[in-house]
Amino acid sequence: MNLKIIFATFCIIGTSTGALLYAQPRKTEIHSAQVPAAQEKIKLGRYLFYDGDLSKDGSMSCGTCHRQKHAFTDGNKTHPGVNNDEGIFNVPTLGNIGEFNHLTWENQNVRTLEQHAVIPITGTIPVEMGMNQQEKEIERRIAANPCYVELFNKAFPDAQGDSKNKVTIDHIIQAISDFERTLITNQSIWDTKKGFSFEMQQGETIFFGKGQCTNCHTPPLFTDQKFYKINDHIKSEIRTPTLRNIELTAPYFHDGSIATIQEAIIGHSPSKTNVPKLSQQEINELIAFLNSLTDQKFITNPNFSLPPAVCEKTKSSK
Repeated sequence: MNLKIIFATFCIIGTSTGALLYAQPRKTEIHSAQVPAAQEKIKLGRYLFYDGDLSKDGSMSCGTCHRQKHAFTDGNKTHPGVNNDEGIFNVPTLGNIGEFNHLTWENQNVRTLEQHAVIPITGTIPVEMGMNQQEKEIERRIAANPCYVELFNKAFPDAQGDSKNKVTIDHIIQAISDFERTLITNQSIWDTKKGFSFEMQQGETIFFGKGQCTNCHTPPLFTDQKFYKINDHIKSEIRTPTLRNIELTAPYFHDGSIATIQEAIIGHSPSKTNVPKLSQQEINELIAFLNSLTDQKFITNPNFSLPPAVCEKTKSSK
């Protein structure tokens, strides 16, 4: 029997078995536990993720666009860069990003977090953090902080050279990527079944049945990571977004052009996706189910939040 059919059956009858199957530790969690100095890299990466020194004028960090309370999106249609150039793409969530094989909306060749993390820092289309060909300046800024030098020594103990030479752009990108791998979201209402209302259950039945949503939004990530044109207004194929924490990640679609979940559902052209027409009640129930994918622990986890000043943290740990 097809495994997808088995999984859909579990979900349609409302049992928690399906959720429990997908609550097991995945490769990101195993990675963090087994790699030497992994915890030091994660700690370092958290500081760097929120550090404005990685941008041209110190005004932007990764955390500027990826805000925890919005499930690491920012609530805007697009986000302008340091030069106030208009953004092109809606900021995607970083939830479970370590599990993704494709990391951007359009470019199917960006397949590792290390490739992905450098794009906003040094990219030019669009200009975001504005540090194109300024890698040495980034290294200089970070190495000027003795507390950072200490953190790099702990995170990369086997790296060659003296202590300041361990502050390299490659190590910066590695540390940020390792922090991002810890951004795991798997404790939603749907995962735990705590507070899983009747309306949510009805929506779950539609999601896995009549709505044919799992053709593209496949659990546990709620994306098949493939690229599609879902209506005639989209000019190029776009990666299927994850639906986890969708209640918190408006506006929707790759360009932020859709304001509400209902509009996003209706925006799937039947001719492009084979999605059937749903009644208003069915849409309401489907939205209730999608809201059950919100993970409150994810957006309040202190391990993911803005850390204290680097020196303050380093001194307090001695």
